[in-house]
Amino acid sequence: MGNVEGVGLLQLPVYEREVLRFALLGNKPFRLTDVCTWLQLSSETCRKVLRDMEAKGLVNPIGRGSIRSHKFMITEKAVALLYRVK
Repeated sequence: MGNVEGVGLLQLPVYEREVLRFALLGNKPFRLTDVCTWLQLSSETCRKVLRDMEAKGLVNPIGRGSIRSHKFMITEKAVALLYRVK
């Protein structure tokens, strides 16, 4: 996995890259607890990773409540970073 230039994906922090890889392999919405399991980090750290990814447009919240999001899905922008474009 990786794009031809390798630039976009390598500019992301390693935790964000791993979340994208696991989310793509699962191909379904994921929760904060899934990210904690994948990265073996605390929920606070994983929450920050997801917030940063949301700000970059790499994940979208699904079923957003008034205060917090419970599920996330990777965006087309994130998928384009992982796959080679011909």
